[in-house]
Amino acid sequence: MTDLSTEPYEALASLIERQLQYVGERRFEELRTLDLIREELLNALPDTPPAAALEALERCSRLHKRVEIELLRVREMLLLELSHVQRGQRAAHGYAPRRRDGLRIAASA
Repeated sequence: MTDLSTEPYEALASLIERQLQYVGERRFEELRTLDLIREELLNALPDTPPAAALEALERCSRLHKRVEIELLRVREMLLLELSHVQRGQRAAHGYAPRRRDGLRIAASA
């Protein structure tokens, strides 16, 4: 059972859990929405949290670190995928016929 004073902190931890899920699923548009909700939750919290919220805050901290790590992992995967696409584009470009500069066809001919 949660204390009323810890409910906003528990809600924040639940929200960060969803952020972690969305990052793993690459649901970046929905992740942005959660970021906005998280900001609203953070702004509504008191400057000094109650002592009873310590456990929830520690959980939030651990979850947030996992979100950061997962974002870095997904970023690296996307960069790797991009490098594969770029390599494929360069290879395809190598098979394209060469353009002969100066060769023009007159429309009036």
